[in-house]
Amino acid sequence: MKVNVKLVIGVSLIVFSIALALAFKSNISPYMTVSEVVRKGEAYNVQVNGTIVPDSTKYFPENNTRIFLLTDGKEVMKVIYTGAVSNYQEGIPAVVIGDYKDGVFYAEKLLLKCPSKYQTEG
Repeated sequence: MKVNVKLVIGVSLIVFSIALALAFKSNISPYMTVSEVVRKGEAYNVQVNGTIVPDSTKYFPENNTRIFLLTDGKEVMKVIYTGAVSNYQEGIPAVVIGDYKDGVFYAEKLLLKCPSKYQTEG
């Protein structure tokens, strides 16, 4: 009887470890630059670091959607994000998380850097 209990516990631990590893792997999204994503042509579940291009944002309040351009200084990519955003400003660094296909990045998350850190002193 003790052998069966140890076997069940051992198998349960192995199954739990595999399930945990698979869940962790599916939530990992690698960092890429705008240039890397544009060159690749398609990318899924990635984080892209760049700067919001000044005078590029179109905001649609009826569905809380922003369409803007993100750049790494070499390439520019169009981003579509729907959701709440605090302290949104153009010209500041941002990270978008989502999928890039058909020349557009569909962001599920938009992370903005603190704008005051990137403003010059007067």
